[in-house]
Amino acid sequence: MNQNDTWVKVLLAGAILMLIAQIAKLPILLVISFPVVMVSWMTLGALRKNKVGKGLKFSLISLYIIWTVGFLAMTLMENSTFNGTVLGFMPSTAIMIYGVWLLPYIFGTLVYGFRFDKDYLDENDIVKFEKQLGHETELH
Repeated sequence: MNQNDTWVKVLLAGAILMLIAQIAKLPILLVISFPVVMVSWMTLGALRKNKVGKGLKFSLISLYIIWTVGFLAMTLMENSTFNGTVLGFMPSTAIMIYGVWLLPYIFGTLVYGFRFDKDYLDENDIVKFEKQLGHETELH
């Protein structure tokens, strides 16, 4: 079976679970299904030659953990028991801003940028690209 087919099925299952969570008002199911949908969608984009590079695999697993823990903490947190703020925000808002938004940037975007040459672009791709351009580039 092609890896794309597998991840499309995971994406579909996650989307169905998200829909059920919304209709049945089950926040824990939404906490589990949302990261599944996002990570499977990103994995489909990251697949290259039917596999995901090591750096991107680390990034995707990190994102899944961050989103699951962050959304779970926001869902289970009882705001009325916390007084004060965390870095200028109510605790659940601070988890959303610093955990669910900022950490994925670090583990997703930066790893993608640093690992692009190893996980996405290899020498064969550069040669093929140069052949299509008709001249050499500075990518070597």
